[in-house]
Amino acid sequence: MIRLAHVWSADLGLLLSIPHIRHLIDRGWEVYGICPPGPRIDEIEQAGVRWLPHSLERKMLAKGDPKALLDLYRTYRRHRFHIVHTHNAKVGIAARVVAAAARVPIVAHTHNGLIYSLDSPATFKYGVAGLERIASEVAHCVFVQSQDDYDALVTTGGAHPDVLHLLGNGVDMARFDPRRFDASARRNIRTAMGVADQEILFFSAGRLVDEKGFVELFEAHRIARSENPAVRLAIAGPTDTERGLGIAASILERAQGDGVLLLGERSDMPELFAAADVVVLPSWREGIARVLMEGAAMGKPLVASDARGCRNVVQPGWGLVTRLRSASAIANAMLKLAASADMRASIGEHNRKKAREIYDLRRLVAQVDGVYDGLLNARGIADPTRWAIPASPLMP
Repeated sequence: MIRLAHVWSADLGLLLSIPHIRHLIDRGWEVYGICPPGPRIDEIEQAGVRWLPHSLERKMLAKGDPKALLDLYRTYRRHRFHIVHTHNAKVGIAARVVAAAARVPIVAHTHNGLIYSLDSPATFKYGVAGLERIASEVAHCVFVQSQDDYDALVTTGGAHPDVLHLLGNGVDMARFDPRRFDASARRNIRTAMGVADQEILFFSAGRLVDEKGFVELFEAHRIARSENPAVRLAIAGPTDTERGLGIAASILERAQGDGVLLLGERSDMPELFAAADVVVLPSWREGIARVLMEGAAMGKPLVASDARGCRNVVQPGWGLVTRLRSASAIANAMLKLAASADMRASIGEHNRKKAREIYDLRRLVAQVDGVYDGLLNARGIADPTRWAIPASPLMP
């Protein structure tokens, strides 16, 4: 039986990764999730993932790091994992190195959004790249979600091309299917949110932090709404103050006073997308923006910043790309789409079809499975479940 562990810096990431790994549990693998305690652990365990704690903090050089690293080493040795798959920045670097020290046979990592780019200041860029290179040298495969991140790693020496796999990201097309919601259901969802029929609802989602561009989006909403009172904005996502990146309470209160709906953390994302008219994400950086992919799958036109991981999704015909960190540019895009129901409908239908062609989660899952199986074979690790099912069990 193959034992796989995914290591995250928080339980939210682990919860979001379940659609990527649930089929491995069905396949007979023991799948573990290693992350700090959090409010989502019960839901994670109900999905069949075996939770184990670690105490690494997200901030660099935390006082408890030496003990946390030793505890993680002992966890690896005790459970004798065949594969350790890490995520996030600091935790991803540290957990890869510790996995190699613990002689885990296969070490994998996914960059869910590189924390530097080719445009970052040189000291920061090459400092992080040096740490990434150390961690990548002990990894057997490193997945990246965008071409921009791939290029940044290769150009700065953060990883050798031989270990890199350009993966992209994927959406559960059965869950994010607009055909699940008829006009009556959509109206009921909007009514429950406090959105009037005549309002044009722009929807976004993510942690309420500066780097998601929400402060600029609040200002864009204020500008656009002053010109077109039908414009309305809703954002779903938790606050995040762990690293000092959270948006000040006074700014959030001002946004709510301007009519922005702050919905908090939600589990009914397909319903919220169904209620929306446009999906918007002005993030400063992403791996590849899941919110935009899910919005496209739900048949919505998109507005995004000209940032890596966002512009990769919003190709010509998918919506509008705006200048980075520009409230006025976002407002202009909002007003343009708010003014034309025909434009919204045409772009939305295009996005629904294209998303199913290129962002189906089953294709991504099959790609990762292929890498896992190749590495298991290369190391002579027998998987007794491998031949019991089709090689690509999730493909149609």
